[in-house]
Amino acid sequence: MRNERTRAALGLVLIFVLAGALPSAPEAAPKTMVLGTAPAGTSSFPYMVGVATIINKAHPDKFALSPQETGGSVTNIRLLDAGKIHLTGFSGMVAADALAGKPPFKRKYNVRALFSMYKQPYFWFGRGASGITSWDRIQGKKIAVGTPGGGTRLVGDLVVEAKGLKGKARILYLQPSAMIDSLRDGNLDAGFGQIAGNSPVPWVQEVMASLNVNFFGLDEPTIAALIKAKPGLIRLEVPANLLKGSPGFATVGDPLIAGVSAGMDERTAFLLTQTVQENLAALASYSPAAKGAKPEDALKGIPSSVPLHPGATRYYKEKGLMK
Repeated sequence: MRNERTRAALGLVLIFVLAGALPSAPEAAPKTMVLGTAPAGTSSFPYMVGVATIINKAHPDKFALSPQETGGSVTNIRLLDAGKIHLTGFSGMVAADALAGKPPFKRKYNVRALFSMYKQPYFWFGRGASGITSWDRIQGKKIAVGTPGGGTRLVGDLVVEAKGLKGKARILYLQPSAMIDSLRDGNLDAGFGQIAGNSPVPWVQEVMASLNVNFFGLDEPTIAALIKAKPGLIRLEVPANLLKGSPGFATVGDPLIAGVSAGMDERTAFLLTQTVQENLAALASYSPAAKGAKPEDALKGIPSSVPLHPGATRYYKEKGLMK
């Protein structure tokens, strides 16, 4: 009997020794995801690069986000739907159109919001030599109204239509770098700009530093017409002196929203939202647009027609930011 107990004990010791000698099961690899940014030189480009960096540092065992330059809001929503990117930013106006299947979309796209990034007023400017100081002086001129795949183009097209300028001005769609080159060469009379949060976007800062231009917004009747025509747009003010030599003016704008596909799992959406909202101070070091942002601002400006992802909703409820 004693020998049997001894053999059993030795057997258990051998099992534990062998178990210790065996390699442990490998840990799960980080979830590789592509983060869609925007054209280089836009405000959302460094913002989204900051988002990717912060998430990767906070959860190296869970996520491996890779930023990828894209064409802007419209392109980002199409790429989300195709599964080619997994987290991105898009304007509230564009998201509302995508969910409703309205132009420039030919069908409905099932996107969800995680948080509001910052407000972005739209404005325009004319070369000093062109004499353009408002939309009423665009007739017969050449103007770039936005990037080919971004929200700037949608707003620019709306203004062109509202002002009756179709066929009466040459309307172009250019990336910021190409627009600036054309302005310098005198091949373009006017261009477009944005403000991200409280700061002009990088390409506008370059324009102010190197070109003589006149900045302008929109008259009140046009603002009212655009807000009525396009859900998600709101009236905004560009303060005096924010843009070099500008006395300030009214215009339209919308929030830029971080979002994902409706098909993303709840836990991933929760972690993405939580990580960014708990590291907003660090995000501001990548983008001035995030300066002063607080978690309680995360829901401001998101159109009612753009639903939150359930993972984001869970985060805001746990933080007491929504019922």
